[in-house]
Amino acid sequence: MAIKRVRVNQLKPGMYIHDLNCGWLQHGFLRPKFLIKHDDQIQKMRAQGLDELYIDTAQGDDVAGAPTQAEIEQGLKQKLKESAATGAALAPAKISQQEESEAAKRILGEAAGVVDGLLHDVRLGKQLDPAKARPLVKAMHASVLRNSGALISLSRIKAADTYTFQHSVSICALLVSFAHALGMDGATVEEAGLGGLLHDVGKMKIPNEILNKPGKLTDAEFGIMKSHAALSRDLLLGVPGISKMVIQIAGEHHEKISGGGYPLGITGDQISQIGRMTAIVDVYDALTSNRVYHTGMEPTAVLKKLLEWSGTHLDGNLVQQYIRALGIYPVGSLVRLSGGRLAVVVEQGEDLLRPTVRVVFDTAHKLRLPPRDLHLAHASEEIVDFEDPLEWGLDPMVFLVA
Repeated sequence: MAIKRVRVNQLKPGMYIHDLNCGWLQHGFLRPKFLIKHDDQIQKMRAQGLDELYIDTAQGDDVAGAPTQAEIEQGLKQKLKESAATGAALAPAKISQQEESEAAKRILGEAAGVVDGLLHDVRLGKQLDPAKARPLVKAMHASVLRNSGALISLSRIKAADTYTFQHSVSICALLVSFAHALGMDGATVEEAGLGGLLHDVGKMKIPNEILNKPGKLTDAEFGIMKSHAALSRDLLLGVPGISKMVIQIAGEHHEKISGGGYPLGITGDQISQIGRMTAIVDVYDALTSNRVYHTGMEPTAVLKKLLEWSGTHLDGNLVQQYIRALGIYPVGSLVRLSGGRLAVVVEQGEDLLRPTVRVVFDTAHKLRLPPRDLHLAHASEEIVDFEDPLEWGLDPMVFLVA
């Protein structure tokens, strides 16, 4: 008996759902694990755009030949290594993460106020003024050019009550870095960043009791929540000075490569490149963030999820490029070294499997160590795997500015 991954069209009553495999959204089911008792439940999964999910064959019927979770995990690890083999997509940082962190913190502090004000205007029915956001996007672009890891790692920190605002700031930072890594010119990079800041403006038209609901959404509430992408697109269509790219980001970031996304259900190249890019960074930020309904996953675990969803939800080629831009172990990740010590990733290098890390903890003696940087590209040690900071009582962000 095992946990297996199956397609929705393979499901039948009598199977036991172990994981709906859709961590990027609230799925509308009361429980994440349940026995399928009737076809209506399967129809609901189809209607919500679910593609592949996991069943527990110890608690329900089996699907012969379906891959096990362990087999899937092994394959994803191999794909990550293949991504690393092509090298980093970004040039080495011009200054250290530690040097850039103060500027990044200041920019993020300013960003929260700017985005809060823009979204507040939308909620009050005022016309959005993109000119208020452009200086901020320029500052974020400049920070990414100096050291991309500083801004992106710090943007993971979010408060539950301001998630919508901070998520928009994170998407801006991630899109700026991604667009730069793909070789887009400066003006295009900043237009992508502006789109990231504004991609969720339609959520200001969603009732607060739905937007901030701590429990599962009803089917009706779920439908209202999904309307935010079309609302965002339509709001921006009427704003002077808003480019086609910004509108594509807002309207297409929940579309899926294989169809079944929203609001239009378009597929493949019908979705613009920037729309496909935004879908990737939107999923990444949602899954690495703590929310009222789930605890954030570690970045490397999320990168494996992006690979797993390639070809169904996400553009596989762009996912590979994104991983090369971010790193196999993104800045701020807690990792275990082959010698048994724990370290925080502080800089990426050309070899994505051998970044610069800050050694902080001795697992054998269960004690913290004076932080010391180690360039793995020139060391005998290597990264064994990522670690969950909560299990060790460590906050990687503290060590990024140590």
